[in-house]
Amino acid sequence: MDDAPLTIADAEEMLDGLQLVPAMAGSLPEMKQLRDRCLAAGLPALVGCPGAARSS
Repeated sequence: MDDAPLTIADAEEMLDGLQLVPAMAGSLPEMKQLRDRCLAAGLPALVGCPGAARSS
């Protein structure tokens, strides 16, 4: 994986269909900040509730 920044849409596309496992817990602002840091480093990351349905 390269270090090019990703967008949320990029991460969603890369992770679509994969079994995701919750890896962190915290407040919503903390999790969004962590997601943004991961995306900036080129790492796909999403914020959500375990088992939550994704809306179209």
